[in-house]
Amino acid sequence: MRSNAVGSAAEYGRSRGRSPDAAFLRDVRAPAPPQLPIFRSRLQGELLGRLLLGPRREASMLDLAVMLRSDLGTVMREVERLSRAGVLALRRTLAGRLVSRDERSPLYEPLARLVMLTFGPAAVVAEEFGRLPAVREAHLFGPWAARYAGVPGEQPVDVEVLLIGDLGRETAFDAAQEAAARLGLPVHPVVRTPDEWADDADPFLREIRAGHVHTVVR
Repeated sequence: MRSNAVGSAAEYGRSRGRSPDAAFLRDVRAPAPPQLPIFRSRLQGELLGRLLLGPRREASMLDLAVMLRSDLGTVMREVERLSRAGVLALRRTLAGRLVSRDERSPLYEPLARLVMLTFGPAAVVAEEFGRLPAVREAHLFGPWAARYAGVPGEQPVDVEVLLIGDLGRETAFDAAQEAAARLGLPVHPVVRTPDEWADDADPFLREIRAGHVHTVVR
């Protein structure tokens, strides 16, 4: 007899017009991501990014599937693999299993650093904002910039981005929403024109320059 979890995965796949077998084949055949080929797939990298970066949180399998825009069965297999490896922790509840990172694991800190460099805010922000023709430069500032500089501290709860270019705030906001959806963290864009960035009279920009700045688009 199949478990309820497997049955749910099959029903979820059928509801999206995909068979579980097809989802499994896509999972197996998915190429390694160009960011770092040691990860099995881009899905695995983004799944780890969701759970290892930012504040500690629990998520259901279905929530992860929706956030990652993937099949429930594929997400369940990835979570099971990472749980057996001691990277993720599973907790059973009446509503189903919840997954979170295992901060007691000796793999957590080095793997989180690796994920941050390859699937973290810098990579996602560069991808989402770098495709906008009006963006000349994009920089992380604040706590995430400090983490990329190697400064220890708590996991930041949001992402602060400085955009240099002649782009509308609505365009910046739309790209920020896409980045936030991928990261599972709020993304706050600050837009300045090239002339404003070159002018040292803005106290806010002086404060940014005085701290850590991590360039992701130039």
